[in-house]
Amino acid sequence: MRKFEHIGDMIEYVGHHYDNPKALNIKTEFGWTHISTKAFIYDVKRLACGLISMGLRRGDKVGILANSSPYWTVADLAIILAGGVSVPLFANISDDNFVYQVAQSNLRHLFIAGVDQWEMYDRHRNLFQTVIGFDEVVPDSGAVSYVEALQKGEQLWAKEPQLYDEMIKQMDADDVATIIYTSGALGVPKGAMLSHRNLLHLVSKEDFHWENKDDRYLSLLPLAHVFARQINFIMLGRGISIYHLNELPGIPDTCKEVRPTIMIVVPRLLEKMYSNMVSAVDRNSYLKKKIGKWAFDLANDQSNSFIKRFLLHPIADFLVYSTLRRALGGSFRVILCGGAALDPQLNHFFVDIGYPIYEGWGLTECSTICVNRPGKVKIGTVGAVLGESKIKTSEIGEILVKGPTVMKGYYRNEQATEDVINEDGWFHTGDKGVIDDEGFLKLVGRVKEQFKLSNGEYVVPTPMEQSLQSSHLIDMAMVIGEKQKYASALLFPDFEVLKALKSQHKQSHLSDEEFLHSSFVQNEMKQVLEKVNRGVNDWARLEYYQFIPHRPSVDGGELTPTMKLRRNSVIEKYNHLVELIYPKELV
Repeated sequence: MRKFEHIGDMIEYVGHHYDNPKALNIKTEFGWTHISTKAFIYDVKRLACGLISMGLRRGDKVGILANSSPYWTVADLAIILAGGVSVPLFANISDDNFVYQVAQSNLRHLFIAGVDQWEMYDRHRNLFQTVIGFDEVVPDSGAVSYVEALQKGEQLWAKEPQLYDEMIKQMDADDVATIIYTSGALGVPKGAMLSHRNLLHLVSKEDFHWENKDDRYLSLLPLAHVFARQINFIMLGRGISIYHLNELPGIPDTCKEVRPTIMIVVPRLLEKMYSNMVSAVDRNSYLKKKIGKWAFDLANDQSNSFIKRFLLHPIADFLVYSTLRRALGGSFRVILCGGAALDPQLNHFFVDIGYPIYEGWGLTECSTICVNRPGKVKIGTVGAVLGESKIKTSEIGEILVKGPTVMKGYYRNEQATEDVINEDGWFHTGDKGVIDDEGFLKLVGRVKEQFKLSNGEYVVPTPMEQSLQSSHLIDMAMVIGEKQKYASALLFPDFEVLKALKSQHKQSHLSDEEFLHSSFVQNEMKQVLEKVNRGVNDWARLEYYQFIPHRPSVDGGELTPTMKLRRNSVIEKYNHLVELIYPKELV
């Protein structure tokens, strides 16, 4: 497949080479809405003209505040086609980050959909000049509907038939196409400026043998996330049907209906899937429970003996694993995992039961850099370099990246840009890693995330947090202990698992908080800590933990929009629990 120079080049190619009646699809309460390739391309062109008719000038920033959908994609491409700069905003963004990103990017035009999103806009309506609503009924008299915007574009296009061709001619591969803000997990979000070249570099790569006739892509991650956005471009550029699903509990039913072959996930989703599988086994009858636990133990056993491969595994596959695969449609050939480090034990488990997990790694500032792929897999690593990118490690083990996917810089922040991109063009990622002799990259944490105990020893929290989160009791974990005598953990429980366990142990009368202090949970957690501590140095052992009996959320300040824990915010908000672990006299 040829390489695209810019977004306009890709739009033209897709329009001339594909005729897919289900190019873009969205599941609603009334069923699936399908948009064909022809209709999709036509709407992109009309909407681009519509934006110009409403006053969009070249270089203007246009935000998208909505859940992922075909209309999100149409708006994204139309903004760029019209010469604007697309600024995706997470649908669950906090008030503070919304105001900051809108102001910092000089954003005056906004696409929007959703009740919560309209409420966000209503609180800050003075910030915007033009507002276009995707909703069928736009709840604001000052806003223009998506359909109206298309009609405005059609009218202008009819008057100026050369307008679309002029848009294409003005495009350049190095133009800024989008500004994507970092999650802000470790500070204030920064706007990464990505060019057409940055976004499209991987579309032509053949590592996964994409096939537009047989592949179906289930899109679960928000398109405001760079990983999801880049995969979206790959699918669009290759004519592969995209099915958007924003309600994660609907994954099993959707998979059975669509039978997708491609999906991208974050480790947290795989952790939840594993936890649900374990809970489902526990709820079975005595015999099925025994068989299920045996099959799970076999999959968790990383040995590759002759007896396991040719005798025990086929039996387990027939009795258990095939059922687990059918629960998600049974057709997956590529499940890409990124966004955070994946526990190698969990990776082994899913691969062993027949789920094709390929872990990768990248950042907002440089998109996807490394990934495992068919014929080139090493579990425990994030794979080898993709495309023409290059990686190396610094003297302190920080991963440096150079190549066509590295951003142009941070918008209106020259100092921050100079801090991360050196004179030779190497981007300092802030991640630490090791590159083996075969070119596979293993992540070992963040440069700034490791902390020092009061005895001077360093603790790397990420592997310990992964191990903690493999327990079905724990949804999210955060290892703490900077300047303290020992390491401990703050834990967010999995409330669905708690509910099932309370019922199973006939303790439904207890509150979640009471159950978390029960002897059953304490015994379970004793085993969890023993497992974690077996894999760390003596000084890094987890001595204590505290459960936080609340769900983490973006609104509550515990999570970034990309579902990462905000370490400083969590410690500050739950300082009373930290003080239970570390009494004042121990500081």
